[in-house]
Amino acid sequence: MDSLPLSDDRSEIVFFDVETTIPEQGQPFAILEFGAILVCPRKLTELRNYTSLVQPADLSLISEKSKQCNGISREAVENAPTFADIAPAVYNLLHG
Repeated sequence: MDSLPLSDDRSEIVFFDVETTIPEQGQPFAILEFGAILVCPRKLTELRNYTSLVQPADLSLISEKSKQCNGISREAVENAPTFADIAPAVYNLLHG
């Protein structure tokens, strides 16, 4: 596979990751953590980073299986911002 050339106007690239619940049958996924790093693609240096735990609308979605998988407990996110709270920061980072 040929790699795509970097355009000259691309001064930043972002890599992001989310941690979610491990839902039981029929349950939805819920985001528990969002993290991102902004990198200069020419120098491969970190320009900025962002991470936040995220409180899901329903704390009961965080099962023991979910906690074992990602280490995030109900107690860890009960006072965290909701995704709606962090959405402007996430948008600005991704669309900077």
